[in-house]
Amino acid sequence: MKRYLLFVLTLVLILQAGCRTKVDKEIVEVEEPERTSIEVAVEDKIIIDRSEDLSDYVVELFGVDDAATIIFNDIALVSVIMAQDSEFTEDTKQIINNLVLEKDEEISQVFISDDEKTFFQIVEIIGDLMNGSSYDKYVSQISKLVEKNK
Repeated sequence: MKRYLLFVLTLVLILQAGCRTKVDKEIVEVEEPERTSIEVAVEDKIIIDRSEDLSDYVVELFGVDDAATIIFNDIALVSVIMAQDSEFTEDTKQIINNLVLEKDEEISQVFISDDEKTFFQIVEIIGDLMNGSSYDKYVSQISKLVEKNK
């Protein structure tokens, strides 16, 4: 019986030594890609927040279904989509202008549009900015939008 127990114990030790050596040789290190988090620069985030706040104020106006705002320096470009039964008039423009100037003291000029293409361009730019793109990437595009809507 002792021989049998000694044989089993020796066999187990040999198998363990063989397994350790085999496992050590087969270890393959896999490098994981660096995890980067997208962060919007603090200054860009503040501008985006101001733009979103202004859009929220404009949407609360009677007759406005949706609004998108982008701030560039001291200029705000606001594009609105009017409700089905509402018209985009000079009075509507004046109300939006006064509201934006009242709510954001850093804005000195407001340009207002009811063009759907402009609206969706602003929405796309704001979306990209919120996903980490830099304002620098959109300076020329924003400038063109402002010039178009002067």
